[in-house]
Amino acid sequence: MNTPYFQFSGGILGALLFLAALFFLLVFLPASIVAEAFSRLGLTTFQGVLMFMAIVVGRTVNIPVFTSQRLVMVRRPRVVTCALDRTGRASCLDEEPANELKKQVFAVNVGGCLLPLLLSMTFLLGTAQGAAVEGWAWIGFALVVVAGGCYAIARPHPLTGLRIPLFMPALMTFLSVYFFVPEPIRPLAAYVAGTMGTILGGNVAPLLTPRIRNRVATPLVSVGGAGTFGGVLVAGVLAVLLA
Repeated sequence: MNTPYFQFSGGILGALLFLAALFFLLVFLPASIVAEAFSRLGLTTFQGVLMFMAIVVGRTVNIPVFTSQRLVMVRRPRVVTCALDRTGRASCLDEEPANELKKQVFAVNVGGCLLPLLLSMTFLLGTAQGAAVEGWAWIGFALVVVAGGCYAIARPHPLTGLRIPLFMPALMTFLSVYFFVPEPIRPLAAYVAGTMGTILGGNVAPLLTPRIRNRVATPLVSVGGAGTFGGVLVAGVLAVLLA
């Protein structure tokens, strides 16, 4: 009986075109979109691409800030070991290692929290002299709306700690900014509200709520990390482009 297999017959040219398409979709297009969004906030194209790369790389870095005395269970995966016995027959041994208890660690993610916070402060300070009190009030209003919405939809997740739907922060940011914030400061308000509102409402506020925090059972809880990073990035970029 012949074993079915996949064979690529497109040749070298087809393989190169396929790789070029992947590069365009996964690298060039996202970098271009982020650079366009940052250009509306005063950064150059080079600075925008550089910040995009820093955010993506920073996504993998978590800085621990607090170790709780609470113990959470770390489930170990089952291990199946197969070998041949003396008669040549295959025998498999299914092992289920004992689970381990670890202290829960709280951390901040560089790409999903620290860099967006740094950018928001930079953009706000850059426009502080020319911004009116009314403009700051509208930015604060949009931030509170997004934070409240993210707090309402944040849910504990067994793998990431806390999770929010990917596009909901961007949608809430767009609606609050487009219909309430004056047009001259919409890009700034969209980025600040989209990023900081998602972080505050999707991570910080739930972790300060004992009812929600006690349901988070992951050994590492990262503010702006997995479960929230995508929402922060999409909200900050997409809302600026649509505002």
